[in-house]
Amino acid sequence: MNNSNVLIFGAGEISNLLIKELTFRHNKVLCVSNNRFGQINNLSYDNLEIISYEEIQNQKLEVDTAIFAWKNSTRLISDNHAILNWIESGNFHANKSFHLSSSSVYKDSNAPQNEKSKALENNRKLELEKFLTDIALKKESIHINLRISNVYGIDVSYGFIGALFDSIKRGSEVSVFQNLSITRDYVHVQDVIYAIRMLLEVDTDLECINISTGIGTTISQVLDIFASKGYNFEKRMEIATDVLVKQVSILDCTNLSKLIDWQPRSLTEVLSELLPLK
Repeated sequence: MNNSNVLIFGAGEISNLLIKELTFRHNKVLCVSNNRFGQINNLSYDNLEIISYEEIQNQKLEVDTAIFAWKNSTRLISDNHAILNWIESGNFHANKSFHLSSSSVYKDSNAPQNEKSKALENNRKLELEKFLTDIALKKESIHINLRISNVYGIDVSYGFIGALFDSIKRGSEVSVFQNLSITRDYVHVQDVIYAIRMLLEVDTDLECINISTGIGTTISQVLDIFASKGYNFEKRMEIATDVLVKQVSILDCTNLSKLIDWQPRSLTEVLSELLPLK
């Protein structure tokens, strides 16, 4: 992938770290973002160009890889489907594309879920997966949906662990589900970036690939890890568990392990490095 072109749609915490990694490795990256909320304000790397959604519609582009880092399909269907029309037109072609999807597409299950597990209906990420897969079929290009589990890290502000880090930094109250047995598969953001980078170089006919550790950790266990470092979160608001909240979400990464050297670090191992003793 050296000296190749990577087009990234959308700016967020994961895509920004991905941009940093790819440009460091001498990939030429074009990021499409209107930057309305300052998501890419401090990004200034060699081999990086930033362009707005309005400007890109006037471009004719052929790239090696396109990466969609959108939360839902709004960007495709807004402004009278302007971006969708451009992507489907002859003015844009990607040899391969990826969508940074989510484990949220799967139904609740006590067993680790593989890519053939049942998906939810009326799920925004799944809707976007289908949109992008259909586009790729029309354009006869390769498209892969990367179903990523709960991402965490110092540079990741969202999610339960992100809220715990924020509470430590600001001394703010943290919301915790009353049901401490809710289980999630937490994967460190740097492992996610590694997986994406390696998959750029892999040939596969898989339409979906899970990215996770395959290790389930309960809310109670997460809090115990932080407590072992002296963080007990006295400012805590317990919230009731909504019926739509999954009790267990763990992903099976057998397919990913067959494609790349996949040895993600456990939550306990990473947090032991990230959390200073209080």
